[in-house]
This record gives sequence, structure tokens and C-alpha cells, in this order.
Amino acid sequence: MKIYISSTKRDLVEHRAAVDRTLRRMGHDAIGMEQYIAEGGKPLERCKQDVATADLYVVIVAWCYGSVPVGLSKPNDKRSFVELELDEAVLKGKTVLAFLLDPETPWPPNQVDAMGSDAGEGLKVAALRARLGANYLSGIFRTPDDLASQVAAAVSAHSLSRFIVDRVLGKTSTVLAEVDAFARGDKVNDSSLGGIKQLITRSGASRALVLVIDEGRLWWSTRLFLLASLLRTLTTVRQLVFCNSEKEFLGMASPTAVADALAVAFPLIGQFASGLDAASGSVDLEMETDRQTNAWLSFLKDPSPPTVPSPQTKLPGLAPPKNRRDHSKPDPLAKAPLPPDKLDERQIKVGVRAPLLERWLGERWVNRCIRVEGEQLSMHEVQQIVNSLLPDVPIERPRTGATGEPKISVVDSDAFALELAREWVRSGLPRSPVL
Repeated sequence: MKIYISSTKRDLVEHRAAVDRTLRRMGHDAIGMEQYIAEGGKPLERCKQDVATADLYVVIVAWCYGSVPVGLSKPNDKRSFVELELDEAVLKGKTVLAFLLDPETPWPPNQVDAMGSDAGEGLKVAALRARLGANYLSGIFRTPDDLASQVAAAVSAHSLSRFIVDRVLGKTSTVLAEVDAFARGDKVNDSSLGGIKQLITRSGASRALVLVIDEGRLWWSTRLFLLASLLRTLTTVRQLVFCNSEKEFLGMASPTAVADALAVAFPLIGQFASGLDAASGSVDLEMETDRQTNAWLSFLKDPSPPTVPSPQTKLPGLAPPKNRRDHSKPDPLAKAPLPPDKLDERQIKVGVRAPLLERWLGERWVNRCIRVEGEQLSMHEVQQIVNSLLPDVPIERPRTGATGEPKISVVDSDAFALELAREWVRSGLPRSPVL
């Protein structure tokens, strides 16, 4: 990573050198005033540019406020280079790791602004320390080696967190189902089945499929069963994640658990499931989807049968319109009536809601997830994942993007712990810079 080191110069020379040396041994690119001194100065715009391009911002403060650049756009702006760099890091959304000198550490009086001729500088550094301590504090140091050790640990923890978010959670494939028409009971025909087949194809290698339910208006129980049956037969989807209309986590269960629970809760669905299991299936997606949906069509009535138009009303004094079919007589083109032994899906379906899913699934219903508060995982959140008793851990990250929707992932806890251990070992080993 590219790490920007910000501090005053005259009081922290040894401390900066220890931190710079440690970070370079860890394989990071440390940027700071040493480079500016070699170039003959420390122009403010160059500082801001380096802060903006850094992956991480480290600020170290003792008892000196630091020099104030000349020629600022606002004449009354008396911020030092350090505080201007901090403001730029905050503006650019950088992670700030702040380290403050321990107040109990002996320190030369000539390096304490409060003991100098300008008492105002002492107030400024006190305010800066208070700001950092309240919002960004990562450690209190006493010696150069102590500081370097704390910086190394904090950077490693940050590297792990960024690694986990960018790579481990990024690799977790979660597909949002967009088959509202099918879910709400539209005809099972070539059009609606096309959407289901596309969904099955897209979710084939995914760990989880996200379904939006909203107080029983968006998914029928019968259609949820059919989807769960197809998923467990044709895909590696391990979990169905249920969200509300705001895309917020409600609960989770495996396709097998959902299909089995619905078959138990609804005897007629159980009857269909038994007949489906008794017949030989296929591993081909197209053939197996057709087999299950054809069996579904032969088992249930069309949920939205066509209506027969009412007879044409005759108006007094007007002849019946020509070339119009007489609807009072049977229409030879009309669809033949369905066999009387078929079930009407509208009479057996139930709108799917979270409380009902919890009742149907019992202990197989997972109604809690880990909610990540920031862009990076905290060590507490990492520990929650590692210590989870669930093989698949649901995680809800903050709202992002134009839609402002939370991002839901399902993580393999064993794979997560293994990746975490590998990265911890890797980040803790000194690495020679690439030549």
C-alpha cells in the first residue's frame, strides 16, 4: 500500500525514521517529508496530491503544532501543514490512523509549544490532539520503537480489513432475483419460464440468491416452492436470502430447507413434491426445468384463466355489427375447460412473509446477520464471522451507490477464517521491495 506519514519535523525525526523503516520492511510505500526535503521544499499542493493518492493516512502528533504554509487563499487561515493534510485526508475519505505521544512521557521543553513564547501554538496543538483522540485515535506511544510497532499492527489490521472487504466479500456471489411476475402468480408460460431459466443460469455458481418479499404481496408460497425445488436440483446456491422492499435483511434459509418446509406446511405441495421425486430427473438445466414446470402445469390450474367476453348488447333500432362473433354461442377457438381434478393455485397459495417463513422453517430459519458499520470490517466484526456457528454467514454492508441500497453477502465462515490466517501471516512477514 501507499501510506502517507504526516507529522511535524523537528521533534519527531527518530520516530518518523522508525515508522518509515518498519513500513518499508513490510513492503509498503511510505511517503512523507523526507521526499520533500530531498526535492528542496514542501509545497502544499504536492502534499495534498500525495494524500489524495495514498491508500492510508498516518498522522503522528507530539506537542508541536507545526509550520503554517504561506500564501493560503484565506488570510486568516492559520492551519499548519499537518492539519491541512489531515483535512485533505478526511475530504478524500481516507482511513486515518492517528498516534499521539503519551502525556506521561518525558519530553524536551523546547519541543513543547505551550512552553514557548507563543501560547497560541500550544492551544492549537492541544485542540488538534483532542480532535484526533476523539475521532481517529489508533495508539498512544512513548518511544520510536513503540510507535513503529503500533503503526505496523494498525496497518496490518487495516490491510486485513481491506483485503477481506475487497477480495473475500468481493468474491461472494449473490444474485438478486428479478422475477416479480412469476413470483406473484403470472401464467407459467414460455415468457415467465424464460425469466426463471435465466435466473437459474445466472445463479448456478452463486452462493446465495436474494429474494425481496413485502408483507405477502410479492411472492406466492407455491411459486417459492417451485423456485426452491429448481435451485436445489440444478444449482450450487446454498442460501435463499429474504429482504424487505428496502433491500434490508430479514432472514435466510437453504433452498432444500425452504422446499421441505413448504411441503410439510402445505399437504398439497407435499403431494406434488412426492410425485416429482418419484420420477427420474435430469441434470440438464433446460430439460429439468421443463420437467418440473410441466409437472406443475399438469398438477395445478392456470392461476389466471382467460375470461369469456359477455354477449354483445343490442341497442334499440340498430342492427348487430357485421363481422362480429356472436358471443352468446360457444366459441370454437376458446380454450377448452381444464380437467376438474386439477387444483386451483389461487386457492392454495399463501403470500410469503417473514413471520410465516420463520414459523414454517423453525430452527432452520436464520434471522440475524452481521451488519458492517463502515467501509472496512472492524476486528469485532471479523471475530463475529470467525466465531459463527453457521457455515454460511449473512453480512449486510452500508448503503452505497445511486440507489442507496445495502449490499448483502453470504460468506463461507471456514473459507473466511482460512483466508484471514493466510493474509495475517503474509502481512506480518518482512518483504523485500520489488526491484
